Amino acid sequence: MLSTIGWIDGLTASGVVILGCIFGLYFIYKSKKIDANLLFYVGLLVILAGLAFLGVFLDFLIVILSGKNIQNIYGLVGLLSYIWIAPLVVLGMHMGARLMLPEKKRIITIIYLVLMILFEIAIFANPMNSFNFVYPKRSGDALIDYNLVLLSPAGFLMIIFIISLIVFLGIGFLIKALQATGNVRKKLLLVSLGIFLYAIFGLFESLTEPGFALIFIRIGYISGPLFMYVGLKD
Repeated sequence: MLSTIGWIDGLTASGVVILGCIFGLYFIYKSKKIDANLLFYVGLLVILAGLAFLGVFLDFLIVILSGKNIQNIYGLVGLLSYIWIAPLVVLGMHMGARLMLPEKKRIITIIYLVLMILFEIAIFANPMNSFNFVYPKRSGDALIDYNLVLLSPAGFLMIIFIISLIVFLGIGFLIKALQATGNVRKKLLLVSLGIFLYAIFGLFESLTEPGFALIFIRIGYISGPLFMYVGLKD
């Protein structure tokens, strides 16, 4: 029988996946309606951020339906979640480059596309050494926990991704906000806050076993792209 922590883990992950897809599709629809290209990218970001919990979500569904955990063959649970992280980072860096360094956006996007390919190769080539899996003592009592091994190639690339999001996007937008005034400053501050929330709570999720704090971590995680939406929707 699924434990209390298991229910919290599963329900919050389900909320992130489902709400991420719903909000993301709405933002994409809204972007087409008002002809806002950046909002289209935010919609994709929100969907990718939600799908980053797909592994937990599917494990939860299978436990509910069968009473046992998903068969984690070839590190499937980790792969289903982390496959979306690198594309999310590439998209975020492309957005940031368009807004802050438009003349450099192509080279920045190409660099992170290469890093994305290397990350995907790393996790698929050796998933069992890229992820640290923690299994419940008895199948179905809890969900399979997993995080990246930081000393692995994939872990090293993830560190680069997180630092890039915080420094280039989070701090970059904050500097731009402090240089601006009025409504523009407010909106850039919201974008910067959204990036910080996503990166910091995503880091907590990846590196810790937070227990009951999962509720707050996942609320913080999914709220990041929502703050970005508010900042960029106009």
